[in-house]
Amino acid sequence: MRPEAPAFTSGPEDIATRIHREIASGSYECMVCYGGVTRKAKIWSCKCCWAVYHLNCIQKWGKQGLEQESRAPIGADGEPPRTWRCPACNNPNRVLPDRYTCWCGKDTQPESNRYTPPHSCGQTCGKQLTNPKKCPHSCTAQCHAGPCAPCTAMGPIQTCFCGKESHQKRCVDTDYEGGWSCGQVCGDVMPCGEHICPKPCHPLLCGSCEVTELVKCYCGNEMKEIKCCDKEDARESSRIHENSDDEYSDDDELDEWTGYYECSKICDRLLACGIHRCKKGCHPQKITDGTCPSDPQFITHCPCGKTSLTDLLPEPRPNCEAPIPTCTKVCNKALACGHPCTKTCHDGECGVCLRKTEIACRCGKTISLSLCHQGMEVELPQCIRNCRAALNCGRHECGEKCCSGEMKAQERLSTKKRMRPLNNAPGLQTDDGFEPEHICTKPCGRLLKCGKHNCSMLCHRGPCGSCLEASFEELTCQCGRTAIQPPVPCGSKPPPCHYPCTRPKSCRHPLVPHDCHPDEEECPKCPYLTEKLCKCGKRAVKAVPCWRESVSCGTLCGKKLSCGSHLCRKLCHDGECEEPCKQLCGKPKATCGHPCLDNCHAPFQCSEDKPCQEKLKLSCSCGGVKQDIKCGATKAKPAGNQKEIPCTDTCRARRFAMALDIDPEREGTPAYSDETVTAYNKDTKSTLAIEQKFRAFVENKDQKHLQFGPMRTSLREFAHLLAADYGLDSESQDPEPYRSVVVRKPVNFNHIPRKTLAEFLATKPTTAAATPVAVQQLKKLPRGQGVNAFTLRGIRIGILASELEKEISPVLKESQLRFDITWNGDEDVLLKPRTSSLAMDQIEAELHSLSTKLKRVVASKGLAESTELCWVGQDGRIANSAIVVAGGWSLANPRKSAPAVSRSNAPTLVSKNGFELFGGVAGGVAKKKSAEKVKPKEVEVVDDWEMEADNI
Repeated sequence: MRPEAPAFTSGPEDIATRIHREIASGSYECMVCYGGVTRKAKIWSCKCCWAVYHLNCIQKWGKQGLEQESRAPIGADGEPPRTWRCPACNNPNRVLPDRYTCWCGKDTQPESNRYTPPHSCGQTCGKQLTNPKKCPHSCTAQCHAGPCAPCTAMGPIQTCFCGKESHQKRCVDTDYEGGWSCGQVCGDVMPCGEHICPKPCHPLLCGSCEVTELVKCYCGNEMKEIKCCDKEDARESSRIHENSDDEYSDDDELDEWTGYYECSKICDRLLACGIHRCKKGCHPQKITDGTCPSDPQFITHCPCGKTSLTDLLPEPRPNCEAPIPTCTKVCNKALACGHPCTKTCHDGECGVCLRKTEIACRCGKTISLSLCHQGMEVELPQCIRNCRAALNCGRHECGEKCCSGEMKAQERLSTKKRMRPLNNAPGLQTDDGFEPEHICTKPCGRLLKCGKHNCSMLCHRGPCGSCLEASFEELTCQCGRTAIQPPVPCGSKPPPCHYPCTRPKSCRHPLVPHDCHPDEEECPKCPYLTEKLCKCGKRAVKAVPCWRESVSCGTLCGKKLSCGSHLCRKLCHDGECEEPCKQLCGKPKATCGHPCLDNCHAPFQCSEDKPCQEKLKLSCSCGGVKQDIKCGATKAKPAGNQKEIPCTDTCRARRFAMALDIDPEREGTPAYSDETVTAYNKDTKSTLAIEQKFRAFVENKDQKHLQFGPMRTSLREFAHLLAADYGLDSESQDPEPYRSVVVRKPVNFNHIPRKTLAEFLATKPTTAAATPVAVQQLKKLPRGQGVNAFTLRGIRIGILASELEKEISPVLKESQLRFDITWNGDEDVLLKPRTSSLAMDQIEAELHSLSTKLKRVVASKGLAESTELCWVGQDGRIANSAIVVAGGWSLANPRKSAPAVSRSNAPTLVSKNGFELFGGVAGGVAKKKSAEKVKPKEVEVVDDWEMEADNI
């Protein structure tokens, strides 16, 4: 027959007994589901209030808590970590329980046994006890619920502060932090070296000697009780006490004593004359002292010593009471400070020196102007300079204000090396020539090698000695299967253990096999790959080693900074964002509306005292003349540098062209080449997307390059052709089938065609139409081929730009123009005049005059194959030249190697300046008069003359 389980009803109940009894009887309720907690249920216990719950109930409860958004305190940065709270005590937890263990945590999925407490593994608890604080023992009870009972073991043997007694108490009664006092007299020798410490057993140093003694002063006129620590330097004194009036009596007594302080009385000792007494302050006495200073035998001169009394008196002085005559000379006696007395010969003391002199402070670093008498008799002045000399311990600084030993310390450091003798034991102090002011008297207090006790010696140099404490409990390894038997010296390390390590892992991956090791050594890192949340919490990063705690996703943080105007630009990070904000302000200014370029200064307003550096584009009333200037707006000058630009001859030509119904903004040359149009028509949908990316790239001033993905050959061809029309640099990269195109903005990039390819094709006529009358009149205007630059074709291989400039500069200097040398591809060079005040016809005349000389020099020295005049438009394209740039669409296609577009010899509005245009019109009017007699041929009027003008 199976025996019955024992009943748990013994003695007064504690938390553990009550939990065991209620679970065994089925009366314990889970606070989440209000269901009964039984022996066979999987449970979880709170480590704060020891409440017991069903494992699945507390998991659901904690999951709901983690899903709720937690609010951060006001002013806190970032989102606080999400936690869930215990239903009973509201204690926050971050990790959900994921497994069912016994009360002590040693056994997972413990078996239900009627002969052990519910949910107990039956083993020893083994938890570190916390009552009393710093208890070194572990719980010896059977695996149980609730907190462990107070420690019942005996504590270690403790020695009192003075070291005379030692005792051992129960662990709960042992003071592990404060130590204990035996109550006996300390008995250590005091710093004076004469008395012993009368205090009861106490920690740390004994302090100064407080024993009182009855001592005499130096002059012997006073006796009093003072503390031993207040005694001054001991000085021997002696004098003879006269017991009779007879000068030659033998009854006089010799009095000898040792003085320890200076009293405030006058010596008042009767001198040898028997009339006068000593007027000095308290001072050590000698037998020989007592001669009257006014004795006629010793006084032979006046008080200043410069005139003899025989010259001042008719007869000698009869006794010491007779007055001493003075002369009329200056005293000039040396005062205590060393200066001569400036008074007339006088009797008595000279008094204080009234001369102002420079007096150094106590440390000698500061010199002040003061009366001279402060130099010797009064304590030296003190400055506010802190002494930085190191004390003899080598750990502390003096820190005293105006230290008198600072100068000595500097001399010692410059003349003597500080070295501890080889036979000096660790911890012993040596003076090493240190000044008394720089002897450290603080206790050492450093933690010894054992890691538990502090050094009780005076502050010293070098390492502290070994700890003398010992433990009488066995020292085991972490798993407890290997031990060192007592007594164990303090600071001993656990013994090495060759059993497998049993430490639980925070993750649920299999344990890496390794031997048992001390707590200072970490277990091998978990090598399994997991998915973890990045530092900023925006995304989960896969294939991260389990042991790595923090992972960066590489994206920008984007959190709003404390200034309230900018976002954090740091990559995914933990901790604080870039504070304080160092970004540019960017707020629009009140005066001009341009963004502020100063560093962020929130919450203060933008300072508009300095002129605004933003560039403005000014133009004349008709928009023909444009100029770039800086804004320059300030609070005092809100308008800044804005001004009205007058129109020029070009503007007048523009208005005249508009009067003739001619578009003044039309391009003289087609915006796109025929090859580009052909490639566009092959695949309109794909090429339109490429064109949109080109235009977005050009409009974004901050973007420097554009990277396309892998494309077909036809689309790469279109990208290179469009880049050449836009004036951009393009290059093909990577092998097939991943070959792609990269487009970059050159330094001298200006603008792009105003019309898109679709708009260009829409305005381009498809059938021949009659030419408008205004266009026919423009064709009749006499105009030669316009030129504004030189082009050198076929540059010699290997020649540098500096060499070319050196060869042709003598010829170019003969002209009024100054030229810029730029490379057009790899074999052509462009010589373009710089902006000057010359008119267009003058520039062309100068170029024609230089043409012959320049061709001769280039041909004679073999610099290039040919030299030609050409026209360079504002977009950088070369016209009126037979130069054809080599290179296919699949090669690097920089802007400087863009294919030149040939310009027709027919006169156009773009190739004319204002004077030529007006001149041409006048000529056309004269011809019109001569042609009135001939009946003009009727010309068919077209519907769109702009399209017809573009086709000319």
